[in-house]
Amino acid sequence: MMRPSRAVGVCVCVLAAVPAVAQNDIDHSRRNAIVRAIESVSPAVVSINVVQVQARRVMDPFARDFWDFFYHSRPRYLLQKRQLDSVGSGFFVDQRGHIVTNYHVIEDADAVASVALADGRVLDVELVGVDERADIAVLRARADRMPRAELGDSDDLINGEWAIAIGNPFGGLIADPQPSVSVGVVSATHRRVSPSVGGGERLYQDMIQTDAAINPGNSGGPLANANGEVIGVNTMIFSQSGGSVGLGFAIPINRVRRVVDEILRYGRRRDPWAGFHVEDVDSLRRDFRDELGLQVDSGCIVSNILTDSPAYEAGLRPGDVIVAVNARPVRASSDLDFAIWAMFVGDSVSLKLDRQGKRQTVSFTIQELTK
Repeated sequence: MMRPSRAVGVCVCVLAAVPAVAQNDIDHSRRNAIVRAIESVSPAVVSINVVQVQARRVMDPFARDFWDFFYHSRPRYLLQKRQLDSVGSGFFVDQRGHIVTNYHVIEDADAVASVALADGRVLDVELVGVDERADIAVLRARADRMPRAELGDSDDLINGEWAIAIGNPFGGLIADPQPSVSVGVVSATHRRVSPSVGGGERLYQDMIQTDAAINPGNSGGPLANANGEVIGVNTMIFSQSGGSVGLGFAIPINRVRRVVDEILRYGRRRDPWAGFHVEDVDSLRRDFRDELGLQVDSGCIVSNILTDSPAYEAGLRPGDVIVAVNARPVRASSDLDFAIWAMFVGDSVSLKLDRQGKRQTVSFTIQELTK
C-alpha cells in the first residue's frame, strides 16, 4: 500500500521543479541582446548643458517718470541679459574625456556649461573643435578614465537590424540624469538629405535612417546596434508636428570617427580642396551647349580651374563635363560639392569625364584649402 504513495511523491517533486525552470527561462529572455547593448552604451552617454545669453533693450524704470517731464529728451535704455539653458546629448569616445555631439547642439551657445553623466556626476567641459559641414563637435570633460562607448562599423549595416537611440530627449524637464532609450530598426542606409535642410552648408549624406523614436534633445546621442556598438550620431527627424514619427536620421559613425581624428590631431577639420568650379549642364541654354560641343544633357561642366590645383595637374580642363565622381553619378553641382566636402585631405578622387563625346578618367589627391 506504500508504493503508490511514493510514486505520487515523486510526481509532486517533478511538478514543483517546472515553475522554477520556466522562471529561469523568463529571466534569461529579459536579459536579451538589446538590454545588454543598452547597459553597455548608456554609462557613456551625457546630457550637454549649454548657455545662451539673450540681450534685449528695456527702458530704465528709474528714469521713465523723470523723462516724462521733458518731451525733448530721449529715454534711457538698459541692456538686459537673460541666461537660457538648453540640453542636447553626447557620448564619450575615449577614456580621456572626449565627447562627440552635433555641432548644432552648441552652435548658438555662448558657452558649454557642463555635461551630466548617467551616474549623476556633473563635469566641466571645454570645446576642442567642430566641423560645421559634418555637423560634428568634440568636447573634452576635465576628467580622466571616463566610460567610453564602443564604436562599430557603419559600412556593415543591414536594413532591418536593431537600432537603439539613446539620449536625453526632454533634458531638464525630467529631473533624472539617466538617458532615455528607444528601439527600432535600421530602415535604410546611404540616405541623402536635401541641401536645403542644412541651408546648403551641411553635409547630410550617407545618413542612416531609423524608425527608433528620436525627439528634440536626442541630437548628438548615440545610435547603437544590438552588439552594443555605436553606429551613428542621432541628428534629425522629419516631422510636421515636431515629434517622432519614425523618420529619424543619424550620421554614420565611420564618418564621425574620421572627423574626430582630424579635430584631435589638427584642432579643426581641414577643408578639402580640388581647385575648380563647375556649373550644371542643364542650366545652360541649348544653343550655348551646341556652341561648346557638349554631347551630354546632365552633369557638371568645368567653368574655372586653377593651374596649380591637383585637378589641373591630373588633366582636368575647362569645358570638361564631369558625369561621375568615385563611381557615383553626378547630375548636378550639388552632387559634386557634397562628394568633395565628404572627403578628407589625402583621399583619392576619380572623375569620369565627357570631353566632347569622348569618355576619359582623371584621378588626383585631395589637398588642404589654404587661406
